[in-house]
Amino acid sequence: MKGSWIFLIYTGLVCASSLYHDQASSPLLLVLASLGYALTHIRSVHTFIPAQLAVQLSLLVALHAASLSDWCIPLYLLHMCKLFYGTAPFRYAVSANAALMLAYAIISMAARPFNWSTLIEVVFTAGTCLLLAFMFRKYIYDIEQQKQLLTKEKKHLSTHDSLTGLYNFQEFHKQMEQLVKQKEPIILVLIDCKDLKSLNTTNGFQGVNKILRQAAELLRIMFPDALLVCRYGGDEFAIVLRSDDMQETVNAVTQLLASEFPKLTGIEINFGMACYSRDGVTKDDLIVVAEHGLYMMKRESWLKREEHMLRSEKLRVVGELASGMAHEIRNPLTTIKGFLQLSKAGDYNIEPWYELIMDEINRMSMLTAEFLQFSKPHVTQYKIQSIQGCIYRVLSLLDSETTRLGHQVRFEHDDRDIQMLMDQDKMLQLLLNLVKNAFEAMPEQGMVRIRLFAAGPDAVIEISDTGKGIPESELDKIFIPFYTTKDSGTGLGLSICHKIVQDHEGTIEVESVPDEGTKFTITLPTSGTNDLIEPYESSTCTTISV
Repeated sequence: MKGSWIFLIYTGLVCASSLYHDQASSPLLLVLASLGYALTHIRSVHTFIPAQLAVQLSLLVALHAASLSDWCIPLYLLHMCKLFYGTAPFRYAVSANAALMLAYAIISMAARPFNWSTLIEVVFTAGTCLLLAFMFRKYIYDIEQQKQLLTKEKKHLSTHDSLTGLYNFQEFHKQMEQLVKQKEPIILVLIDCKDLKSLNTTNGFQGVNKILRQAAELLRIMFPDALLVCRYGGDEFAIVLRSDDMQETVNAVTQLLASEFPKLTGIEINFGMACYSRDGVTKDDLIVVAEHGLYMMKRESWLKREEHMLRSEKLRVVGELASGMAHEIRNPLTTIKGFLQLSKAGDYNIEPWYELIMDEINRMSMLTAEFLQFSKPHVTQYKIQSIQGCIYRVLSLLDSETTRLGHQVRFEHDDRDIQMLMDQDKMLQLLLNLVKNAFEAMPEQGMVRIRLFAAGPDAVIEISDTGKGIPESELDKIFIPFYTTKDSGTGLGLSICHKIVQDHEGTIEVESVPDEGTKFTITLPTSGTNDLIEPYESSTCTTISV
């Protein structure tokens, strides 16, 4: 036993002191009592002694009686503290200690002449030893209580989540392993709270923590018979339920989580379930199946959200188009209405305003035609045709207008014929719109440059002018329907161009420097029948000026 050396030292001191002061009535009996008492505290010997404690206490009393020395008091006190500290019941320890002190008092009184002073001294010593032993017992008891409390708290912190009070991830796996080993029918449910992380920006992390605590408490209430409820991750929870009827339990859990839980918490959730032994017979099998179900529900939820956003975007675009169309048509109608009112005042003579009325009607017709062309699905006729031939056709159509305005058009391309799958009419419309816009952007005589070259599998058409350019703040708006900076424009021209490019699976980009000019870059996929074409910069160039 640890600390036995203390008993051995005190035994030797008691024996030596008694022999030195010649207090022992029988030195041989003293030595024998000392040796016997000392042997009961040697580790290799005391394990073979039956009723070890009773033997030790008896030999202690014998040692005291043989030595007649008060130096035995520390040995009495050590045994009394040991009794209180041990596993013996409290009443037994008190009785044994009282018996020890009674034996001490009898031996002490027998060794001295009887008087009241001696009696008081002996009683005081015995009472003090009892009090010290009891205080030691209380001190040790308080330490043990605190130790148990700390151990319990440490265990709780190591197995529970500090925020929600549920079992944590590690404890979940540990207990889940034990539940699976029992081979009982259980259902594992993994729950993920949707969009909870996004609430950090609006509610702050304290608000999100409050929601998580509420969700955890609600899960405890909704599933009071659950074998296990834990916080599986940041915003994920796991529940394990015992079930005799799997399908009925699955339906009940689905109803609670899909309907009741969102109503009570205000947050949507995704969840996946796995049943033992239908979906697996090991912990990892069940977790994989449940996580797969959770992922599929997340994916379905994401697809629905994307569909809803796409539908909302379409409705927004339709609203913008309708608003723009109504605005553009209202102006000519207001003008025509005013002229008709004037004609009524002039006895319905509309001759003075006939040309103006017709201009407004033609404007509405043109606007309606462009809008229908922009929005109405049309039949396309795609054929593999030459891009160079399409650009040459545009140049010939604009020849007279180019001469009238005094502009120059330069077409630069290499000697190879680049072909692509196109609707020629739409491609002509695209190029005509862009070149005409370039003409309108140059109030004075200017240069329009058209470059055609191949870039890998794509054909690139660049149309640049030397006009007044577009402010940087307006570059992002030029493809928006009905947006225009012209006094007489409809705002649909570039929108139609953008749609034509998209229909041909290409891209259109714009660069502009105020007072220097604008460049549109169109990238279109070629037909795949072209020979390997080097980049434009390394090819021979043919320049045609109009």
